[in-house]
Amino acid sequence: MANQPLLTYKSLDDIRARKEVLRKELQRDNSTMKTHWNTLFHKDESSALPSHRFANIMTTGASVFDGIIFAWKIYNRLGGKKKITHKRNKGFLASLFSGR
Repeated sequence: MANQPLLTYKSLDDIRARKEVLRKELQRDNSTMKTHWNTLFHKDESSALPSHRFANIMTTGASVFDGIIFAWKIYNRLGGKKKITHKRNKGFLASLFSGR
């Protein structure tokens, strides 16, 4: 649209004709977009083979397992379960200089 020259209209019939052309273009574009949208997001399930379904289940299961392991690592890294640390005997000289 931006690269088209500005049209000059001489009558209301010219405007109506241009409006009708634009309406038809929009309807054609709308039907094309609907077709693309449906093919992109709505898969045909009748063509799915049992082997494909099994592979999809295995892939989903592996992804869930990977997410659980990742969450567990993050949980532990950010201080999940606090580990109990035992005080070690530092020795006589270290206890003198530690201030305790």
